[in-house]
Amino acid sequence: MRTSILVVTELAPRDVDWPRAVEQAERLARSLGPRLGLVPTIKLASLSADPSAWMRDADASSPADLANVLPELAEGGGEVFVLPGMLDFGLIQKARLSEIVGGTRLEHHRTTIVYDDVVFDNRQLVQALSEHLFHVLADAGFSPERTGLLLLASGHGDSSARAQSHQLMRLIFDQLGFARGEVAFLHHARPLLEEQLERCLRDDLDWLIVPQMIWRSETFDEAGCRVDAFRASHDGARRFELARPVAHGEAPPGRDMVAFNLSAWLEERILVLWRSRRQKFEAKAPGPSQAATPRVSRLRGPTAERPLADLHGREVEGLWYGDGAIAEVYDREGLARLIDTLLGSDRSFDRVFVKVTWHGYAPGTYTDPVALDKLLEALPVRAVLVEGHTSSRNLGGSTWDWRTESQSHRAWIAEQDAEYLRRTGLDEVVRKHGAQYLNVTESHWDGQCAPRVQIEKLLADAGVELSFPELAGFVPEIFLAHRGAPFLSFARFKGPQRASLTNLFGLIPTPLRTTWHGRSVRHFARVCCDIARVYRCLFRTYGMVESLNVAVKWNPRGLYRSRWGNYDLVTSPGIVTASPDFATADVLASRLQGQPVEGNEYFQTVRDEIGFAESAASEPIPRDLVERLV
Repeated sequence: MRTSILVVTELAPRDVDWPRAVEQAERLARSLGPRLGLVPTIKLASLSADPSAWMRDADASSPADLANVLPELAEGGGEVFVLPGMLDFGLIQKARLSEIVGGTRLEHHRTTIVYDDVVFDNRQLVQALSEHLFHVLADAGFSPERTGLLLLASGHGDSSARAQSHQLMRLIFDQLGFARGEVAFLHHARPLLEEQLERCLRDDLDWLIVPQMIWRSETFDEAGCRVDAFRASHDGARRFELARPVAHGEAPPGRDMVAFNLSAWLEERILVLWRSRRQKFEAKAPGPSQAATPRVSRLRGPTAERPLADLHGREVEGLWYGDGAIAEVYDREGLARLIDTLLGSDRSFDRVFVKVTWHGYAPGTYTDPVALDKLLEALPVRAVLVEGHTSSRNLGGSTWDWRTESQSHRAWIAEQDAEYLRRTGLDEVVRKHGAQYLNVTESHWDGQCAPRVQIEKLLADAGVELSFPELAGFVPEIFLAHRGAPFLSFARFKGPQRASLTNLFGLIPTPLRTTWHGRSVRHFARVCCDIARVYRCLFRTYGMVESLNVAVKWNPRGLYRSRWGNYDLVTSPGIVTASPDFATADVLASRLQGQPVEGNEYFQTVRDEIGFAESAASEPIPRDLVERLV
């Protein structure tokens, strides 16, 4: 199914800012691709606030007019998301948009077209405006404490739109701490621009007139003429400064935080439309009242099964695959009981280290907020979440060599990391449970890794020899203060080999790990096994592969797309494999996804290097669970 996104602007191709608006749309395509799991077609369309311009552009057959662009995107079916990319969306523009969408739906009935309205109560939008106005104030020599804010809107909207202008003014006012805040309109008498400027003259303040618009357009030109005329006829009006529109800045694209936040505002609105549309395509797990039988969290072994609520240690034969387990988990109590059984009776620890899977935005492939929330709620103590930076966990825009220049751009990388946690909602879950986040890349760059000779001594004392000795230099020093604590590699059901052992690969601190991948699967497997050896000497290690929220189901024609291919998502399968041994949990997960272990070069290497429970590769597994994932 083809997915297209149409950003609607008040600009026309003849306007000076049209190329910048096109550039913004192109940036959206690059940053949205990883988050949607596909690369959408994104185009810019013109919808002027002046009805006479519609006729003028129609007569000239303007290819950029909304009435021409939308039918073109709708041709051949699929779905089109229409996004008004403006701050001042007039009543006539809304009616025209509705008319064009309605007509296109009738002509192209196989195409789904959805659109939204402009929203202002958004952190990224307010941040973009505040960042922009901060520089405008500095250039004008104004201090916010001695400056009034006059938000200038067109007045073309209805009473609700005018109320939104007051709301936007208040949000900016509170963010920057202006002395006063007012609103004026170009084409509405309450209050008209000139009337409001007369009132502003009475205050002993500088006044910053902020146009409610993103780009320079005919409306901005009109505002400039009327403000200039007022200043020419009033001596006290020399303290009035008309700000340039928010998207008009001088910063280079890679460093322009205003443009970055404006794009984030548009992205969030697109994702709201996208997610609501996706609900029609993704399977819904039946509720307890709809299911034929209630779903019970339970352990599923080769020859036996038992509810997790009734589980007491390992006394029941036929439930285990060596030291590994397959479980269905549908509630917090079930997951807590599974973890309790996994950790055993030794509770001489005050935290659990969790290696999460945070490599990018592709839906279903990373540890998402739902799964993380369930895990942190089920753990008996607080968690320390462990991850490293990666070249794929960002929104794009980097131009340097990630292999040699990453550390010199660490501030940008850290900003992208924080933005990833915010956009995915993971930061809220981390705060909710009071968890800590330790980034191994930052520890390495800060010189906070344990001396290599110290780790090598620990390995020698345990009789461990590494194939890649340099890995001993990548262990954060703080880990040594918590030796013997549980360390859980928390991986996803997203492929037969991408599980808890390969999840450890992210503990290599360099953001670009291509060299460590090597030229063969065998090389990659040996690196992962070496990392497992290191961490076994430091912690009580455990592997868990989960589908607590969703699981990836690879499909060449799947709805979602990643760098590994297309896939669909299985919603709430609730299947978990777990073991004190990383590889055992992974072998069970691979078999549940329909992939045999015998004859697999990766697992053969793992068997030779660190081994796993052979019963995990040979004992029968529940076929109904395989059917759920394959």
